Amino acid sequence: MVLWVLFAVLAAAVVWAVTRPLLAPGPSTATADSELAVYRDQLAEIETERAQGLLGGAEAEGARVELARRVIRRSEEKQKTGAAAQERFSGVRQAAVYAAAAIPVIGIGIYLAYGSPQLPGRPYAARLEAPVDQSTAADLVARVESHLRANPEDGRGWDVLAPVYLRMGDFVQAADAFQRATRILGENPKRLAGLARATIMAQNGIVGETARVSYEKLQRLEPQSIEPQVWLAIAREQDGDVKGAEAEYRRLLPGAEDPWKGLLESRLASVTAKLGGATSEPPNVRPADAAAAAAPTNPADRDKMINQMVDGLAARLKDNGKDLDGWMRLVRSYVVLGRREEATTALASARGAFAGDEKSLAELNVLAESLGLGS
Repeated sequence: MVLWVLFAVLAAAVVWAVTRPLLAPGPSTATADSELAVYRDQLAEIETERAQGLLGGAEAEGARVELARRVIRRSEEKQKTGAAAQERFSGVRQAAVYAAAAIPVIGIGIYLAYGSPQLPGRPYAARLEAPVDQSTAADLVARVESHLRANPEDGRGWDVLAPVYLRMGDFVQAADAFQRATRILGENPKRLAGLARATIMAQNGIVGETARVSYEKLQRLEPQSIEPQVWLAIAREQDGDVKGAEAEYRRLLPGAEDPWKGLLESRLASVTAKLGGATSEPPNVRPADAAAAAAPTNPADRDKMINQMVDGLAARLKDNGKDLDGWMRLVRSYVVLGRREEATTALASARGAFAGDEKSLAELNVLAESLGLGS
């Protein structure tokens, strides 16, 4: 109904704009009127000069008759010309008014003939049910979030949303979504692995209790899967059991394939150095390494997924710039991926977001120096 009212208002505005000039008075007769006024003034002068004795009676009468003749002739011409012009102008005005009035009628007729006025609008609920593979990540997140606000117990919705959050780099939200999906729908290998990955990356590579328990359950469900074994070995290293972790790394390395092979080699070199007395600091797996380990085994797919996760984290930080851990994770990930210019830009953005916060700026400066990005 509102749409038709809008159409009517627009149509009325168009008709008024077209017809307004045509409703003004007809052609001006100012030139003819001024000529007649001159003749009348000359007649008055003749009468004045005759009264003053400057003109004789015969001369004055002859001049007056000549001017009278001109006045009469000009008046007749004015009447004839004005009537004809007015008639032509009236005809044009009438035709234009009819044409202007016909514009909306013709437009509505064409719309009714070729348009689809009877087609109902697409319900919002139907949009939420649109196929996932036809939506962008941002569209998917917005629609599913809206749906889940109204239906928080829809496990399928959380199951769909959780891996999307993970790819966007929103690890905290991803972990929450995986937990909700698991609570409602139950545990399965996909949800357990997703929850573990999300919590590890949210904690900058630390295998916390949630990730540990998830991987222990996943190992029981899939004893041959290398992912839970690798991360549980890293958990042992982080707990201080360096020798136990070294033994696990050596056991797993011969049969490992990328990306697990690279991660195992890195951790084995680290624990070997520790056992040699090089360092006693607790291990901290880089987020980019964690992302690589959680990525598909196909190199192209793996690179695409890792970059999507990092870009998703960058997009999230544009909306929530007060996440210091997120900025530090993003800068590190850019450096690991060889995107140093973007790392420098992200570092500058982080400093801008925490301007005036001396503690946060100090942490960012330490990070910059450790990564060779300057102070």
